[in-house]
Amino acid sequence: MIARLVRHELTSFFRTPMAAVFTIAMPLLMTVIVGAAVGNEVVAAGTGVKVMQFVIPVMMVFGVAQGCFGMLAIHLADLRDREWLKRLRGTPAPASAVLAGLIGASLVIALLTAALLLAAGLIFYDVQIVWRTLPALLLTLLAGAACFSALGFAVVGLVRSAAAVQLAGTGLLLALAFISDIILVGARLPAWLDVLGWIFPLRHLANAVRDAMNPFLTGSGFQAGHLAVLAAWGIGGAAVAVWRFRWYRPPGRAATAHAALRRSPGREGRPTPWRLLAGQVGHAVTRLRRDPSTAFFTLVLPVLLLALISLIFAGARSAGVPLPVFMLAAMTTYTVGVASFVNIAETIAGDRERGVLKRLAGAPLPRWAYHAGNLSTALLVTLSTVVVLTVVAALGFGVEVVPAMIPGALAAILLGGACFALLAAVVVAFVSRQQTVNAITLGLFLPLAFVSDVFVIGGELPGVLRMIGDVFPLKHISHALLAVLDPAGRSFPWADLAVVTAWTLAGAAVLAVKEGIGHPIARTV
Repeated sequence: MIARLVRHELTSFFRTPMAAVFTIAMPLLMTVIVGAAVGNEVVAAGTGVKVMQFVIPVMMVFGVAQGCFGMLAIHLADLRDREWLKRLRGTPAPASAVLAGLIGASLVIALLTAALLLAAGLIFYDVQIVWRTLPALLLTLLAGAACFSALGFAVVGLVRSAAAVQLAGTGLLLALAFISDIILVGARLPAWLDVLGWIFPLRHLANAVRDAMNPFLTGSGFQAGHLAVLAAWGIGGAAVAVWRFRWYRPPGRAATAHAALRRSPGREGRPTPWRLLAGQVGHAVTRLRRDPSTAFFTLVLPVLLLALISLIFAGARSAGVPLPVFMLAAMTTYTVGVASFVNIAETIAGDRERGVLKRLAGAPLPRWAYHAGNLSTALLVTLSTVVVLTVVAALGFGVEVVPAMIPGALAAILLGGACFALLAAVVVAFVSRQQTVNAITLGLFLPLAFVSDVFVIGGELPGVLRMIGDVFPLKHISHALLAVLDPAGRSFPWADLAVVTAWTLAGAAVLAVKEGIGHPIARTV
């Protein structure tokens, strides 16, 4: 029975492109990008041990943690909110078998990700298997998978909404990766961040796995201290899960009639275009406010990355400017892409899948108001985040932003937002399912961010990856903002803005051709 439930969960997983991209494809892609950036030179003459010998293990750890903690928690919360868990609880299948099936599937996916990464290391990067520590490596991976699976159940038990679970699962894991020797390997963290990293289990798993694959170390590879911390967190997570886990979502607070009566009735007559646009913007902002995961990745994460990386690498320079200036331009570019490309595509695809667009086709609301509302909200969110980024960079790291920089920065932000919004509409026009749309947009945006001077990976990219970044608009938005914000002064980035304009016109042309093919009602639905 457990085996059949595991097979069912695995089938469901591989039919969900979003889950497969984040859990399996993303660590593999990150390995390729990091390997291209840092190179794979021999670390010590005569040993044959190369740099990727120490990169592959941390990528394996991230894949295990993402599969057993992030994706497991998100999947559990989704099943709970759709009442699948509640229906399963009423079937003859024992509760232990259902839970074991979910845990077993997450373990299989995590170990499959680790095996694929190890195979890629063996085939393409000359990674060596240290046979005397192989039992320790397998045991450590299993202990880490069990620990993070228990923590995934604990998060679902403590957090009520699926959106908040997604924020806790993905956002917390990503934040910990920066201080757990995974994304910033070997970085000298401030003392308080270093202590914080050692409290949580992710750094212990990363260090234990890396030591088990380190051919320079002696012994069997078993790290009793790291394994004890993993066991303690796993037992604690299991205890919280037993205490708080529910098979159905706890009821939320019902809206009161008194609150509805406080709403003022709208004015009679046909609304003006301004009122239509304002209403759509207000609706989109409310939806964003009720989605903590989207708000975190759009508003909070870029500010955290700017502060954290500027703090860790204090005094460093990148692209010829102080690192905080580079990070201000990079995180502004990141916000433009997430708000106008990822979020708009997800919103339109979700509304289409839920039948909202079909109902709007029979309503007096014009189509332009719906799309203008999404774009205006993306630009409003972007500008709000840029203000916070600028304040943090100026007050915390001494970045000087003068009024003469504002027009050029606004031009790059507005043009980039319009470009990505049109490209998001193109993706939605050609892809039918929301999950597939999410996988495509994130699967395109995140790798491009690593080859477009948005995410710093600590090395010079090879020519092929630089050429790929030069083709797409993300890099040109980043370079335009960097040219505007450079305290030494650079010429106005006309060439970069011209490339972004070309992508905007190309997206509009493709969308116009696609819209002109179908029936008007079919185009809307």
